[in-house]
Amino acid sequence: MRNSLRHKLLLLTLLPLLLTAMGFALMAAYWTTSYTDRQLYMKVSADLSVASGTLDFMQQEQESILVQLSNSYEFRTNLKQNNQIALQSQLHEVKLSRNFDFLRFIPANELQHLEEPSLTKLTERLLQQENLHGITVLPATELNQIQMGLGDRGRIHLIDTPHAIPTKRQVEERSMVLRALVPVSNDFDELIGVLDSGMILNNTTSAVDRIRDLVYGDGTLPEDGIGTVTLFLDDVRISTNVPQNLESGHAGGQLSLKERAIGTRVSAEVRKEVLIKGETWIDRAFVVNDWYISAYKPLLDFNNKKAGMIYAGFTEAPFTKIYYKTLIESGTFIALIMLVSAVLIYKHTNLLLRPLHKIHSVVTSVRNGENHPRIGRLDSADELVELAEQFDIMLDLLEQRELEIRQANDQLEAQVEQRTLSLRRRTDALKEHIRLLKNTRKQLLDKEKLAVLGELTAGIAHEINNPAAVILGNMDLLVAELGEAVAPAQAEVDMVIQQVYRIRSLINNLLQYSRPGHYVDSYESLQVERIINDTLLLVSHALEKQQVEVVKSFTADCPVEVNVQQVQQVLVNLILNASHALEGPGRVYLSTRNWTEGETTIGAVIEVRDHGKGISPEHMKKIFDPFFTTKKSGTGLGLSVSYGIIRRHGGDIQVSSEPGQGSCFSVFLRSEAEATTRDGSLGGILDGLAQAERTNRRAVSS
Repeated sequence: MRNSLRHKLLLLTLLPLLLTAMGFALMAAYWTTSYTDRQLYMKVSADLSVASGTLDFMQQEQESILVQLSNSYEFRTNLKQNNQIALQSQLHEVKLSRNFDFLRFIPANELQHLEEPSLTKLTERLLQQENLHGITVLPATELNQIQMGLGDRGRIHLIDTPHAIPTKRQVEERSMVLRALVPVSNDFDELIGVLDSGMILNNTTSAVDRIRDLVYGDGTLPEDGIGTVTLFLDDVRISTNVPQNLESGHAGGQLSLKERAIGTRVSAEVRKEVLIKGETWIDRAFVVNDWYISAYKPLLDFNNKKAGMIYAGFTEAPFTKIYYKTLIESGTFIALIMLVSAVLIYKHTNLLLRPLHKIHSVVTSVRNGENHPRIGRLDSADELVELAEQFDIMLDLLEQRELEIRQANDQLEAQVEQRTLSLRRRTDALKEHIRLLKNTRKQLLDKEKLAVLGELTAGIAHEINNPAAVILGNMDLLVAELGEAVAPAQAEVDMVIQQVYRIRSLINNLLQYSRPGHYVDSYESLQVERIINDTLLLVSHALEKQQVEVVKSFTADCPVEVNVQQVQQVLVNLILNASHALEGPGRVYLSTRNWTEGETTIGAVIEVRDHGKGISPEHMKKIFDPFFTTKKSGTGLGLSVSYGIIRRHGGDIQVSSEPGQGSCFSVFLRSEAEATTRDGSLGGILDGLAQAERTNRRAVSS
């Protein structure tokens, strides 16, 4: 459709017909909803009224039979003569002829003494000689009191029904009874007794079939339509001609009792509206196994209480079938019209589309790279011919423009190549500028910090060292004066002396870090093994206290030129840091090897390794920064001072670590120290800046 103009023209022609068909379908749906459905609901409402009226007529008919019986000469003669045998025979005969389930005469003197709850509630009205007829619900026990064995006739086994409210009951013991009560009086209008008759509706078919035949006679429903009437006790179908399954439903009035949906229950929605709210239901509802156009009405007993429901309805499927049949026939007719129109349009579009086919072939040739394709002259003279002429003119212009573009492109490529080379040089120079400026800024900040720190530590050293010397002197004098009496406080005295020496050590570290130029002492050439062994004597007490074992492996044989005291300070710092990383007993590994570049030995390497907690990647970048520490009591100067000492010797410190696996610090010392009193990196950066500036100037000039 997207690639064919013929199909688009076909669509534009058929679209009005398609919209007409859609409009017809919507109109049919609206007509069905607003008219047909309304007519169906009006019909089922009338059916319910007829069914309810027929049930009332049956009650009145039952009452009329009792009135005729009470006024008959034979009945009154038997009463006057108290001929009980003849009386019971006459009642039995009427009971059989009228299909009553029970018919009895209750003397007036026994009326108030009967233990029948349903009759007790009506006694007062009967004493006033009021004829009564209606529906009552009697339990099996009360029916058995009236006549032994009647209670079992109303027993119904409940059947699980879709859409019904779940219940734990399995059997319905109660019975719905059409009952008539007619008081009988003597010639002096005195009550002498009551005629009581009843027809049990449970498990019966005569009443509902009689109503069904009257409401849904021949010709009232479409073919295959099923009209049904049901009597409910509460929400249980006790008498119905609704089939248990759809196959048996086509038997109509010939359904057996087992084929009827007796024992099934009404849907929860209908139960709520009719039995609980007391409203009349008129709508479509799911009845046992199919959808019905349904009407439900509550049934009231003698006391105007809801005893059950009466239902009338017919299957919805035949009417739905008629509706869809109408839609299909109309749709088929419209489809045939559209098909004929499509064939005619499709055959006659070739004349219209012939110029377009030629234009399309020329466009395809241009796309494939053919030289100078043109449409040429066409036979017709319409808008498409004008389009073809303009297309040829456009191809001529495009060919001319393409030649101009190729020439301009060749010139532009040469200029771009020259400019790109120049920009690449300037970019490289600019990157070098930025790198060197960043390094310079960092160095200047460090120098500024050191200058401030130097002034501060000089004052601190002067103000603290003098009191510290006085404290040490007085402590020595105190120990000498007390002699053996100092023993109880010896630990405290040693602690004071130790802390004073610690203060001096801190001051010396600060001075050494802030003014490295004042700590350039003499250098001597020694074996690293000797330096390490002398250092271990200094830290042996601390290692033994923590139960840390030192494992040594010395293979370096090249002497190094160092300031022994400063290098020992570095090793003490690294060894103690390694022991602290263990956080308990363990091992620290010390090893040495020659430092070689190519085949030339230029010094020795000392490695201090542990299997402690390691250093995280984010801390690895900051460990040599001054005042950075992860220890609660650390100053953050140990590694920074150590790094400065080794750099002033012309060596280097490198570190590798993995969290949870441990760390390894490598100290590189030269056999001939390149002693310097400052970090030469700043001069190197300035030289690099000058070199980058010269490169940039050459790039600009080129």
